[in-house]
Amino acid sequence: MLETISTVPEGVVGLRAVGVLDRADFASTIEPIVEEAIRLHRPFRLLLQLGPDYVGFTAGAAWEKTGMWLQHPTIPRLVEGYALVSDIGWVRELAHLAGALLPFPMRVFGNDRLDDAAAWLASLPATSPAATGG
Repeated sequence: MLETISTVPEGVVGLRAVGVLDRADFASTIEPIVEEAIRLHRPFRLLLQLGPDYVGFTAGAAWEKTGMWLQHPTIPRLVEGYALVSDIGWVRELAHLAGALLPFPMRVFGNDRLDDAAAWLASLPATSPAATGG
């Protein structure tokens, strides 16, 4: 399941993974965020926490995410920043590698630095004219 983190600054979408993520979790949480960003041409900043209650994800969740990226190849241009919060070693290493290939800023934070992750996202400059009032 993906729970909303309500303590993040305005303009940041905060989600916490709990248990095992499946296709339905992704479809009901992430897809609406992305669909709205595409429809409104409004960039977004995402904070995802894989904390101690996170167990893993199903193949269906991975497939759902892949399908969405293939269906909407402009998604990376709508992401103004991505903060991954986790203490899981392999997740952190994979995120560091992926971050070097992404067209948007991405940082990895430990679970004890959730507030720092949110603050970093909030401090990023706006990338769209709509976000800057132009």
